[in-house]
Amino acid sequence: MRQGVVALLGLIGAVIVGVDVAGLTGAFGYPKYDAGASTIATSTGTAPSSNSRTKPSSKTTPSGSPPPSSAAPVTTSTPPSSSTAPSSGSGPSTKPGGSVSSIPPAVPVPPGAIPTAPIGNGADVTTIGDSVMVDAAPYLVQLLPGITVDGKVSRQLSAAPAVVSQLKAEGKLHRYLVIELGTNGPFTAQQLESLMRDAGPGHGFVLVNTSDPLPWEQAVNQVIDQVAASYPHTVLVNWYQAAQKVPQDFYSDHVHLVPAGAKYYATLIANAVLTLQREYPPRG
Repeated sequence: MRQGVVALLGLIGAVIVGVDVAGLTGAFGYPKYDAGASTIATSTGTAPSSNSRTKPSSKTTPSGSPPPSSAAPVTTSTPPSSSTAPSSGSGPSTKPGGSVSSIPPAVPVPPGAIPTAPIGNGADVTTIGDSVMVDAAPYLVQLLPGITVDGKVSRQLSAAPAVVSQLKAEGKLHRYLVIELGTNGPFTAQQLESLMRDAGPGHGFVLVNTSDPLPWEQAVNQVIDQVAASYPHTVLVNWYQAAQKVPQDFYSDHVHLVPAGAKYYATLIANAVLTLQREYPPRG
């Protein structure tokens, strides 16, 4: 009898232990759902499907992944101290009073090889651009001290007339105007020329075309190339052409620039400004 009681108690204990072990396995044997996992990027490097562009807010993330976005505008003013390449931009134009800048073949540029010491005076230079211009802003300030850089994430050309008016009112719309607004959507030659006329007389222009794996890339570049080839005192920066040789300069969205790419981009713009200044000297 005594042995039977002991055996029964042992059996009951085993059952209880088994139930507890099963309960523990169910509660702790599998990882809990991590809500943060829903925000983990699953991109394989393909281009975003939206025309809304976001700027990398930090350059410390790995080059294969675009950093978090930021919607804040960046305006910097320092004291003085497409599957088909665009057809134009390969040689001089016959238009009166201006020319198209020819860019030498682009080659990969190691970090630190691009000059960041001043190469000219930016006090008479203003840029209007989108998030790619924001990427380049710190290097433009180094290369052209005194430059006014007005860049904003997701900006399209349709927003630029209001920017021109504001810069005029603030006395920051200088003689040489760099326009880089092809990233976020298409526009017509008439719209671009209207913006340039809005700036008023006496301005020279640098137009920057786009490297942007979205449907309007080719159309935008054709418009920019057409206007650069026909509008007086205008120089083209053929970024589409240059970008094909430096894929390592981009984040995984193939639009925004890692620091080495931003330096290179800024250098092309700065050199185009110097070309324009030689052909269309400052007043006085």
